Amino acid sequence: MKEIRHAFLSRPVPAALFLLAFLIIAAAAALAGARALQDRAHLRTGGARWIWLAVDLEEPKPVRFFARRDFTLSRVPPSAKALLFVDRRGALTVNSSRFPLQVQRPGSPLATVEIAPALTTGVNRVVIEAESPTGAGAILFHVDLPAGEHVDSDATWQVSPSEAELARGAGKPAAVWGRPPMYPWRYPP
Repeated sequence: MKEIRHAFLSRPVPAALFLLAFLIIAAAAALAGARALQDRAHLRTGGARWIWLAVDLEEPKPVRFFARRDFTLSRVPPSAKALLFVDRRGALTVNSSRFPLQVQRPGSPLATVEIAPALTTGVNRVVIEAESPTGAGAILFHVDLPAGEHVDSDATWQVSPSEAELARGAGKPAAVWGRPPMYPWRYPP
């Protein structure tokens, strides 16, 4: 053992380079971890989670479904900008107002939709129609409301292949992929 230690220490330049490389990699990992925590603390989408119909895909095949969340407002805000991402295609309906969305893929920016004109005092319903040609995808939704309240996509959303089923309350809880940044969607710009 002394011979191995002595042989390693007898070569000071490689030992110093190894130590320097180790310190650089450790510092970079610590910095990346700190930045990730800071980024998560300041996400524009608050506590929103990536949700979908299901997380287990037996085989790639097209899927179309609806995700729904109801919430109550004591007053209608003058502005309510919903931040939304639907991988691949989707549409947002707030109460009876429909907002078509552009096709989005991992790396696409968040869609921003002003939904205040569609909101009412009392119960409001948000429905997101989502489509994917392979069955894989994700929805991310966030809107800030008065008094510091917000609506985020999470496991409280109901999902169903049928919008009529959702209207009857026959949906199931949304499957949650996780919180941004998350592969492959990262954090939409």
